Amino acid sequence: MNEQDLIDLGFTKELEENYYYYVLDFGRGFSLITSCNDELIEGKWFVEIFEENSIRFTSKEDLNEFINIINRNETS
Repeated sequence: MNEQDLIDLGFTKELEENYYYYVLDFGRGFSLITSCNDELIEGKWFVEIFEENSIRFTSKEDLNEFINIINRNETS
């Protein structure tokens, strides 16, 4: 994925002193977080569930489907 893919999916950029990354917060302590700009794999971004790095998304299509599933199943 590239940065524009992340922006298109609703991620917001988080700046640190020497690097940046993107976050998509669903509330209730559930967030998706990207690699840092200095951790890209072959120039591409990846996304993981915050504090659970065993699931990694590398394609915009898969990530979009996951986000849609989460959004459809959110309870208030």
